[in-house]
Amino acid sequence: MSSASKTRNGLLTGSGSPKTESKRQLVSDSIATGLFFALVLTVGQRVIGFGRGILFCRLMTDQQLGQWSMVWSYLMLLAPLAVLGLPGCFGKYSEYYRQRGQLRTFVFRIAWISAITTCLLATLIFLFPETVSWILFRDTTQASLTRWIAVALVFVTASNFLSCLMESLRQVRTVTLMRFLTGVVFAIAGVGLLYATASGSTATTIGFSVACLVGSVPAVWILWRYRDTFTHSGDQLTHRSMWQKIAPFAIWLWAANLLNNLFEVSDRYMLIHWSNTSPELAQGSVGQYHSGRVVPLLLVSVAAMLASLLMPYMSEAWESGKKAVAQRQLNWTVKLVSLGFTVGGVLILMLSPILFDTILQGRYNDGLAVLPLTLVYCIWFSLHTVGQDYLWVAEKGKWATAATGIGLIVNLAMNVILIPWLGLMGAVMATAAGNIVIVLAMFTLNHLFGCKTDLGIWLSAAMPLILLLGTWPAAFAAGVLALVCFGTNWVFTADEKADVYRIVREKLSR
Repeated sequence: MSSASKTRNGLLTGSGSPKTESKRQLVSDSIATGLFFALVLTVGQRVIGFGRGILFCRLMTDQQLGQWSMVWSYLMLLAPLAVLGLPGCFGKYSEYYRQRGQLRTFVFRIAWISAITTCLLATLIFLFPETVSWILFRDTTQASLTRWIAVALVFVTASNFLSCLMESLRQVRTVTLMRFLTGVVFAIAGVGLLYATASGSTATTIGFSVACLVGSVPAVWILWRYRDTFTHSGDQLTHRSMWQKIAPFAIWLWAANLLNNLFEVSDRYMLIHWSNTSPELAQGSVGQYHSGRVVPLLLVSVAAMLASLLMPYMSEAWESGKKAVAQRQLNWTVKLVSLGFTVGGVLILMLSPILFDTILQGRYNDGLAVLPLTLVYCIWFSLHTVGQDYLWVAEKGKWATAATGIGLIVNLAMNVILIPWLGLMGAVMATAAGNIVIVLAMFTLNHLFGCKTDLGIWLSAAMPLILLLGTWPAAFAAGVLALVCFGTNWVFTADEKADVYRIVREKLSR
């Protein structure tokens, strides 16, 4: 076939020069294909993550495991804090600036600011390790581990930046591949270093840094190959117009991320700083807690992935004037998450004796005791993680931040009361109370701002409570829930069920 015919058929663009191949443009994944691909590949990633978490529990002492649990949470807290919430704007505004030919300028400005602020924070942590170590662990002897946190922060922030950008461009398969590679490399590097050294939490921190670096490769390759996507072809984007547009969203998103991550780490931080035991015993208690969170946190990570993937599609529908479509996408996802995660929670309870008594050799009985309530609050956390997407797309993010702030206050107050009295169980109860407050506030706000919450949404919020009934009563209740969901219109409307059946048929036929 001649060059001219190839050009006419769209295989080449431009004048036929040797560089025309680089001018191909990114094609966004559809929401159904993207979510289906992400969920399928994520299954493998979560299996690997589960195995990694179990091996960490077996290869580390309670104290080392507690330290790693805190390191992970601190990295998740510090990474968005360092970049001032700016990469989170990609999901909302990349499509806006792409349509105006200003995407390149928008992305590069955020990249430079994010790099500078991240390096500043990492440098401060690295230069004052003992002070930071006491703040993080109530223990000044963890200065070496604290320096590794500073190093890891750079790699984690870079990985998060690239993930946010890829998600905003609706490159779902690339993002999923990034996370899959990160999970695989972390399992290999983390477990390998634990076997090779006795450094415990330091080994896992180094392994996670390496995993973030390797996991970023697919995004870097895509950005280089399709670099012409970022050619500036529109009017000049002034700093004033850009920051006036995104600053309110970024500020509230930054505040929301800060509050969400403070909420996530608050119970374990309070266990370390508010308990009457030594720092070593307190860190061991956190290690026990971590064992009970290994499986439930897999649900939270899936919900975070769904929320981040859903927002660009909702944003695209919103910018196109299809607000009703965005609302249906949100409510439909919330209901599926609640039902699917509740059924998954029942299966986890059924398998928990094998996990804790056999695989973990009976070392984590306290973790087993708090597992049911931990599952409940992790599902609630998942619901509000997905549910807040509507407020951000509707540019009402400050209300999502307010809801999280209320939940955080409840959580901290309950921790102050319950930890000295009930210890670990008190921390879990406080976290559950804070989560249900956020869920109820979030769905109420969604309703007030146009995303009508029907009976199914409120039933979805109550579904996880069946996990407190005990394993077999919960299994029976889950079966009843499934019949109610698909045999009546109480939870899913007729249109929502039709959408579910249609997508399942399409994917099975493929």
